[in-house]
Amino acid sequence: PPPRGGGGGGGEPIEAVARMSVGRRNAVASRVLNLTMRELFEWRFVQTDPNWGNFLYDAKRDLVSMLDFGAARAYPKPFVDNYMRMVDACTRRDRAACIDASIALGFLTGEESVEMLDAHVAAGFVLGEPFGAAGPYDFAAAQISARVREHVPTMMKLRLCPPPDEVYSLHRKLSGAYMLCIRLGATIDCREVFEEIRDGYDFSPAAAVAGADGGAGAAKLAAGARGRDEPALV
Repeated sequence: PPPRGGGGGGGEPIEAVARMSVGRRNAVASRVLNLTMRELFEWRFVQTDPNWGNFLYDAKRDLVSMLDFGAARAYPKPFVDNYMRMVDACTRRDRAACIDASIALGFLTGEESVEMLDAHVAAGFVLGEPFGAAGPYDFAAAQISARVREHVPTMMKLRLCPPPDEVYSLHRKLSGAYMLCIRLGATIDCREVFEEIRDGYDFSPAAAVAGADGGAGAAKLAAGARGRDEPALV
């Protein structure tokens, strides 16, 4: 685990990890992906800027640091609840559950054509594929972006409503995390990362989630999370 104390913010741009060993590349990518999941599903407060320049890596201390919280935003619990349901449905390739969660989120109205539903579900399954795959997932070989783009024209033509406002910033962040995994040539067990978050998720309205007021979420991010396989943030 990264050492405690001493602050963060040192190191070199995280792209430099691409020149390091396979084990180091996979470990760093896994930690960034885990952080992304925790930002949304645990803290509900996400640094939404996908720029890789917001991450530094200190190889001597094995420390990942996050910088610049100007683009951070909070997400309401009902949205996060339904987003968790949608992601979980996509990892299990459950068409009905994916559609139900998508309607609850506002992606769909429930009146869409079969062709539109097919495209929406297919794109969702592609995006959820890393978290449902058994064993290490090769992001570079998966061609996620190209496969999703195949369905975009159909969705743009046939959709009955625009996506919910929250997803624009969120999907930029998720896309950035995926692209970083590709840049690092990472092959990691994403299902293990997701299942740990999902199995501990509390759907109850009374759940105390740090991101509820934004300020607490910001404090969590700024203070960082140090421990087993967890990055330190500054």
